[in-house]
Amino acid sequence: MPVPPEKMITKSYNTNKMYNTIGMGEINVIKGIGLREISMSIILPNDLSLPFVQPKYSPNCIIGKPIIYLAKFREFKADKKPIQLLITRILPNGEEIFKGNINVTLEEYIVYENAGEEGDFLVDLTFKEYIEIKEQILSPTNKDNNTYTVNTNRTTKEPAKTYTVKAGDTLWKIAKRELNDETKYKNIMTINNISDPKKLKIGTVLKLS
Repeated sequence: MPVPPEKMITKSYNTNKMYNTIGMGEINVIKGIGLREISMSIILPNDLSLPFVQPKYSPNCIIGKPIIYLAKFREFKADKKPIQLLITRILPNGEEIFKGNINVTLEEYIVYENAGEEGDFLVDLTFKEYIEIKEQILSPTNKDNNTYTVNTNRTTKEPAKTYTVKAGDTLWKIAKRELNDETKYKNIMTINNISDPKKLKIGTVLKLS
């Protein structure tokens, strides 16, 4: 985002169930933790030269006009697919603390436009944590085929050790695609002695591990 949100709210629900029983009345049966809900309000300024527009927090991030983000939010809703929510936390002294990286769905977004602030937009975003449903194979355990066990064994792709830079690549994209973790772009920078991630030459062979 072009401007970090002033605050972010994370709600953690449980999946407890309430029942009415004879003699005891209402009881609460503990089931476990539910999906997290994350909400925030962001500013999309038309003037990208303002001092609080801070692309420095993400070297591979392209800061654009509000219409780019508004179109992307609508695309997220239309695609019916989960997205990755990446959160970088930086203290006032510049120290970077723990990051957040979870799959979410964009549940709702509300856009505000105020008179006298034409060109600027305020957007309320609500995300819901997304847990991927993986395929499971049922194998019969007896000759009658009426009892099954779940086989979750999967062959995993061995990460590549090198990667050749192509047109349109960024370290962030390479880390996400090849290492399944976009935050590892810094590791690629360190391994390959890259000082400026924006200056990637097509055809360069990068070490990934």
